Amino acid sequence: MSVVALKPRTASLLEAKIGNLYQTAKAQPQIKCEEKHHFGPNLYIKEVTMPTGALIIGKHHRMEHLCNMVSGRMIVMDEQGNKKELVAPMTFMAKPGRKIAYIIETVVFQNIYSTPETDIEKLENMCVDNSKDFLLEGN
Repeated sequence: MSVVALKPRTASLLEAKIGNLYQTAKAQPQIKCEEKHHFGPNLYIKEVTMPTGALIIGKHHRMEHLCNMVSGRMIVMDEQGNKKELVAPMTFMAKPGRKIAYIIETVVFQNIYSTPETDIEKLENMCVDNSKDFLLEGN
């Protein structure tokens, strides 16, 4: 019989670290990011303004979608630990998953989805995973 040892997935280890960060951050005073919702024919745009100095721990996005960074500058890290600086203006496709951002200069950011839905609550559940409390013990 042979024994196989597998290295833990980096994403799992990172998820646990993000979970610890989230639990610590949740105990701190929270900021309110301004949200706006825009609709067009089969189009939903969620626009968020994030202030300088904020640490943003995003929800897990269910699907690939278009993003438009209207203004500002931030450093973003994905679930695999990849980091990059984003400087507006820019448009790009975002992969499913969760991101963390540190806001260097106030950011106006738009998530853009193709859907005829206009109910904000339904859109929230359709676009992001709200099925469990956010990142408990790395889940």
